[in-house]
Amino acid sequence: MVAATREDDAVKKILIILALLVVLVIGAIGGLVAYGISQIDTIFERAIEQGGTYATGVETSVDSVDVAISKGTFQMNGLEIDNPEGYTSDHFLLLGEGAVGVALKEASTTNIRVPEFRLSSIDVNLDKSAGRANYQTILDNLKRFESGSAGDKPESETSGPKVTIDRLLIEDVNVHLVGIPGLSLVAGDVAVNVPQIELTNVGGSEGMTFGQLTNLVIKTVLSAAVEAGGGVIPGDILGELTGGLGDLKSLQDMGVGIVGDLGGNVTGAAKKIGEQAEGALENATEEAREEIDKAVDDATNKAREAVGGGLGNLLGGGKDEDDDGGP
Repeated sequence: MVAATREDDAVKKILIILALLVVLVIGAIGGLVAYGISQIDTIFERAIEQGGTYATGVETSVDSVDVAISKGTFQMNGLEIDNPEGYTSDHFLLLGEGAVGVALKEASTTNIRVPEFRLSSIDVNLDKSAGRANYQTILDNLKRFESGSAGDKPESETSGPKVTIDRLLIEDVNVHLVGIPGLSLVAGDVAVNVPQIELTNVGGSEGMTFGQLTNLVIKTVLSAAVEAGGGVIPGDILGELTGGLGDLKSLQDMGVGIVGDLGGNVTGAAKKIGEQAEGALENATEEAREEIDKAVDDATNKAREAVGGGLGNLLGGGKDEDDDGGP
């Protein structure tokens, strides 16, 4: 009888120990989950900076990232992509704000699914102050990124978080020309404005790393600048942009859709800028007017040729069938 009691006591002790172990394990898992949620801002900030730097080959930074899973919101501010060394402008690309337009569908430390995401107030400098243009270096680096030959991938690009965006709105893009010889002859301090670009199905079923998203945004913005820049951006710059963009993977091949015609979205902006430039020349001499008109016509013709050639590749209209444009 005493032996049976001892056995019962031993069983109770074992059960108590097992129960304590279960509580400790559950508590540890809960603590890890809570820690992961508390660190989600840092996780995504690091992924954005590492991914952007890896894709472009230049330093990429972001001022702040705020992922609030309980509220279903995501916001980032002050994304900046530096120039390569040697240029006079402050940056290659600066983003004012990125935020979800409606609540997140899903959010975790590994994936964010966004019904609508807005990237607003984008400032781009096309800078030739160091001789070779900054956009040529950036586009070369994006080509290496797409081919998988950009060097060792950072952790954020292999096991970091991804994003899927049903509807991506890129709004209020301002493209400036810096250090362009003879540019003041045409329009002085030129800025091409693109009011809005709308893309769909960004990331598809698998999602995009932030390096891939950076690549997508840059080539979309530069493509819109090419289409908006006829008669404003010099023909040689349009040609260089188009050649570099034509070497990149098309949006169609990436499964990304463009709502409406990209050129149609920006034609009005280009016309407005052209009218402003024309107004600034009212007091010019007849000889100067003829020279400027010729320069504008040449630039416009080259822009049209560019859009029908290499730019068609990016939008999905011109790549050879055996050219997959990268991985």
